[in-house]
Amino acid sequence: MAKSSSPPPPAFPATWDQLVGHDWIQTALKIAIGKGRLGGSLLFVGSPGVGKTATAMLVAQTVLCRKNKSSDLNPCGTCPDCVQVRAGTHPDLIQVSKPADRTLIPLEALIGPVDARLQEGFCHDVHLRPMQGARKVAILHDADFLNEEGANCLLKTLEEPPSNALIILIGTSEQKQLPTIRSRCQTMRFVSPTGDDGRTLLRQHLARYNEAIDDPPNYSDETLSDALELSAGDMQVATRLASGQSGELRGKLLAQLAAPVPDPVVVARCINEHLDSVSKKEAPLRRAAMRDLCAIAVQHYRGVLRSTALQGNFDEATRNRLDRTLRVFREIDRSANMNTLVDCYATDLTLATTGDRGGIG
Repeated sequence: MAKSSSPPPPAFPATWDQLVGHDWIQTALKIAIGKGRLGGSLLFVGSPGVGKTATAMLVAQTVLCRKNKSSDLNPCGTCPDCVQVRAGTHPDLIQVSKPADRTLIPLEALIGPVDARLQEGFCHDVHLRPMQGARKVAILHDADFLNEEGANCLLKTLEEPPSNALIILIGTSEQKQLPTIRSRCQTMRFVSPTGDDGRTLLRQHLARYNEAIDDPPNYSDETLSDALELSAGDMQVATRLASGQSGELRGKLLAQLAAPVPDPVVVARCINEHLDSVSKKEAPLRRAAMRDLCAIAVQHYRGVLRSTALQGNFDEATRNRLDRTLRVFREIDRSANMNTLVDCYATDLTLATTGDRGGIG
């Protein structure tokens, strides 16, 4: 079984009642399971932390639980099968994800190492007979990080999945998947919860974020709503914003973003001071802090565009700055050098250019 690059299991809901939001997805899955039509390949897309992985694990519990019928969409959550699924140790549950130190899912995780091609890996394991129950569930996390070669390795498996297997791919957007992948999967789009559901989900994320603190802070509804709006539904970013990590940055940055011509030196200094305050050496923490910055900038520029549109105008400079900010997310995912990225971003904001350099950025 391909376990080498599986993520450590976070706290997943034990039953469907504990999943926040996504009622229509639960209904669709219940109908499909009840009619015996849940099979083949599914593609879950939505913002980070919105509940895609939690839903995939609940689907795995539903399918693999041998105490309650799958058609009831009511896994017991306590039997050995459910416990093993939640722990990520069930022999009929396959999980593969992008290693933290890699920019893409390695080919060997899909089809095995060079000396054992198609004898190991995700595509091999999904065709093995179930060991405990009647079905297998294979979850490919981080589907955004498949290169073309890796995606092509999946195609035959997705075209002709085993009748006793369910394959779930998890990504953030359909646009980040190759057309050949999208065409072979049933896509389920996860919308970030708003209102009470959004605040409830964010509180769950914050509880895990602060689990090592003896006396965790109490977050007001206003703080949570503000973080959700700034993060555009990205729960990982919202968690850091609500925790106060980016509070000072917001004021300094917005002052420059609102200027007709941002000062590149001031913008770069503001960003670098924030990144250094989070961590001077740990790249993952610095990339996360940069994502927070981009979330703030995206919401600012979207607000400006909405305001000018209501007045019947179009602000091309703001549009370009928004496009440039969105491009930064992709560069972060590609592990671009942070110093170079900050300098280029600050300069491009001043010039109001999208930063499109022939596919490099």
